[in-house]
Amino acid sequence: MATPDVFLQGEHDIFSSASRFDHTKGDAKSRGFALEKKIEYLESLNDRVSNRRARRWINDRILLELVPRLTGDEIRGLFAPPPWGDEAQPSPFCFTNVGEWDKFRNIDMDKEAGAIEALKGSSSSKKKSRVDADKIAALTAWHRVDCKTRDAFRRSFLPELVNGYEESIRGFVSEAGNEEVLVIYVQDPFHRLLLHGVCEFYNLVSTTEMETKGAKVVKMTKIKKKKAGNNDLPTITLCQFMKMAKGGFCERLLEPLIAEIHSLFFFLLHSRLLDEFLRFSIVQNFMMIQVATYQYLPGRGNNRILKRRCRLRRRVADVGLKASVKMAKKLVKYSVVDAFTDTAFKGNPAAVCWLEEIEKDDKWLQSVATEFNLSETCYLTSIVDHGSENPRFHLRWFTPVAEVELCGHATLAASHFLFESGLVKSNTVEFSTLSGILTAKKVPERSNENGAAQTSFLIELNFPVVPVSDSNDFEVSTIISEILNGVSVVDVKKTASDDILVVLPSGKEIAELKPQFDKMRKAPGRGILFTGLAPNGSGFDFYSRFFCPKYGIDEDPVTGSAHCALAAYWNDKLEKCDFVAYQASPRGGILDIHLDNKNQRVLLRGKAITVMEGSLLV
Repeated sequence: MATPDVFLQGEHDIFSSASRFDHTKGDAKSRGFALEKKIEYLESLNDRVSNRRARRWINDRILLELVPRLTGDEIRGLFAPPPWGDEAQPSPFCFTNVGEWDKFRNIDMDKEAGAIEALKGSSSSKKKSRVDADKIAALTAWHRVDCKTRDAFRRSFLPELVNGYEESIRGFVSEAGNEEVLVIYVQDPFHRLLLHGVCEFYNLVSTTEMETKGAKVVKMTKIKKKKAGNNDLPTITLCQFMKMAKGGFCERLLEPLIAEIHSLFFFLLHSRLLDEFLRFSIVQNFMMIQVATYQYLPGRGNNRILKRRCRLRRRVADVGLKASVKMAKKLVKYSVVDAFTDTAFKGNPAAVCWLEEIEKDDKWLQSVATEFNLSETCYLTSIVDHGSENPRFHLRWFTPVAEVELCGHATLAASHFLFESGLVKSNTVEFSTLSGILTAKKVPERSNENGAAQTSFLIELNFPVVPVSDSNDFEVSTIISEILNGVSVVDVKKTASDDILVVLPSGKEIAELKPQFDKMRKAPGRGILFTGLAPNGSGFDFYSRFFCPKYGIDEDPVTGSAHCALAAYWNDKLEKCDFVAYQASPRGGILDIHLDNKNQRVLLRGKAITVMEGSLLV
């Protein structure tokens, strides 16, 4: 135990004064006053010392004043909380059985000393072989504790006092934030010493300061959580630990309970109703319960528990190996796919999560979508075996704030994920969605001008047409004018998907559009879709952009579902059924569109590219 000499130089007169435990017949009052001064000085150091090792020395020094003739290890064994980990050796006090404590703690010190000497000094080898060295060490240390200190621990008020401190501190640990401070006013130095000990047990920082209340100066102890460290509440209280170490209270109380826990544990462990992962969790929790109840009970049960724990460790290793495989299957694979482009970081990104057959509630699905914070996150669950000729999947789409009924680019991304990963063997896949059955299939890319064969493919989505109708709402027209800062408008319509369709004079105005998002949030409906004729020579039929701030998407980079309405609108204007469209967002995206008027379907074709892969922990 290191002793920083700098702490002693300034207060040498205090620390060199007589100890309270001087066995000469001196003045008890003056000895008590000297101890009080030392405790107050050591408390004051806590305000100025941030070094963990120095704080440890201060705490040990206070304890040395209380029990001056014990070594540092003996003090920690007597007062410190039990070392919950296997790597820490328990003190000799934890190994001494109930009978020995009952026999020795209440006899006077002369008789106790004689008994210890008799144990040590036996000349018979037979008797020596039965002598427990740990018991002798414990009894020797207990014998060296001062009589007055032992009397204090026997007083009935002491457990009540410590328990009162514990109730306040346990409530503080479980309810208070990391920056909050608990203040307790304790004037008696011995009581404050106990309070510091309780704080040490719960891994808290405690400092004592002076405060003036009127004409009176009082001491207050401030308690706060350590910035780095574990502040979880231990399963056992300090009072229970003191009783466990000296009176066997916990063993008598917990033995019947542990028998019941063992029966329940082994029933659950071998139950066929539980999978290996759940059984592994039960084993882990049982090991924690066992450590908290058995490992530090006095001597009689230690050998039995040690053997039982060894058997359990072997069982845990066996179950844990199987559980680790099971846990790997619980991971949810995901990919981030850029849709309607063949260039990374262009088009519209969507997260595709492959749930296989895992069922998750809507709250979890929405939370993951919010975490990704992409315009769309979609979830795939298998309905029909994905290795069959006609695979079918459940498909759901979520924006960062809500679920939607249809999303084109996320459907394209999901189809690309299935085709690219090899999960489906056929060229066609079906999706069961809130908008009905949707299909996606691989189609050859259009031949180039010299007729050379193409090795790449497009993915074709088969979506329902979204009808477009006139809008005669004057309020909508007024809001659109405010959103566009006076840009001229050719026409305003509404779609069956609850969007406002605004037609501008040309694609140039579409590309240069800078709308007012604050005013856009006041507009009725879901979102606002802008479109205009593409410039001559651009290679496109029309331009578009889509804004949906109400759903957490200021601008959607490329919107497949919006083109189910645009195809119907431009079919009337251009009198054609095949279009090449460009969505003129900053990321940009190209869509190849065919309108099937007879069946009222829109075929959207596009490419996609995977830019990210990973796993979600479920």
